[in-house]
Amino acid sequence: MRAPNPSERVSAEVRSDGRRQNLAREQRQRRLRNRRIKAVLAGGLVFGIGSAATLAAWTDTEEASGSFEAGTFNIELAVDGSWNNTSEMNFDAAGMYPGSKVYAPVFVRTTPDTTMNGELIVSSAGAGNSTGIAGSLEYRAVTESIAPGQEGSFSDGCTASAFEGSLPFIFGSTGSHEPLLTGGNGDGLQDLNAASGDVRAYCFEVTLPTDTPNDAQGTSAENTWTFGAESVETPSDTAAS
Repeated sequence: MRAPNPSERVSAEVRSDGRRQNLAREQRQRRLRNRRIKAVLAGGLVFGIGSAATLAAWTDTEEASGSFEAGTFNIELAVDGSWNNTSEMNFDAAGMYPGSKVYAPVFVRTTPDTTMNGELIVSSAGAGNSTGIAGSLEYRAVTESIAPGQEGSFSDGCTASAFEGSLPFIFGSTGSHEPLLTGGNGDGLQDLNAASGDVRAYCFEVTLPTDTPNDAQGTSAENTWTFGAESVETPSDTAAS
């Protein structure tokens, strides 16, 4: 066998190195393509996750509303049961003399459109002038709750007998009177039902004592009683709280 000459050996080695280089180049290219494909797939996965997170959900809402209206509270007064807005009490006091007594009723109720119950307190302004008859007059008063339409019966009974029974006193007592000269509040609070549900009736007695001095003749006096009312919770309001 003929031994290869040096130039042939060099040529074979060069070809062998070229093949190895080509093979290495192809492997690098394959690895690069694989990395690119993996990168594209990874990007697609990220994109898919992002798309799933931003999908819109169906929603729905409902609403409830409320309306509100303030109630009303008003009272009205009558001195003869006819509810004609007259406030001058009907004392038969034109010719009083020592020892005489005069009587007059007063009625108070809530108006028909009142939506709340109430409480009443009565106060006296006081005659204020001690000269003449004003320094001697005394008074007392009783009260009771009556049904609507019973004003006439109460007026008929507003006499001395009204102070001899069991009606509660708001001024004075069975054996004592208040001086008309000085003012002040009556005892206790009186209840009122809403929407004219009942009537608060008062009977006043004014007395000119037997020891009234002679110089009281021909003099006169005036006094004002005030009926102040305030709304209170109704039973339905209390039950709902």
